[in-house]
Amino acid sequence: MEKIPFLDQIPFPALSIGGLVIVVFFVMLFAKPLGKMVKLLLHAVLGFVLLFAMNLFVPVDALHLDINVANCIVAGVGGVPGIILLLICQYFFHV
Repeated sequence: MEKIPFLDQIPFPALSIGGLVIVVFFVMLFAKPLGKMVKLLLHAVLGFVLLFAMNLFVPVDALHLDINVANCIVAGVGGVPGIILLLICQYFFHV
């Protein structure tokens, strides 16, 4: 493996600070999208809980919604209005 010639001339503290600046830059760059993805995942879990509770406590077969990724995300992000939207879509489109 070849050595990079100009790295021998740069002092170690300068390399460390430069590396730290690069790491902080990338953490700041990706922190916001990562936070949004985690928030979406938490909302999907909440949607799963809402759909499961609705299917468990509402005995009417016409109000049964399948538990899948799309329904969980809609129910999690939309909450109760999201579940009502899913029921309306199921009624009109027989999905």
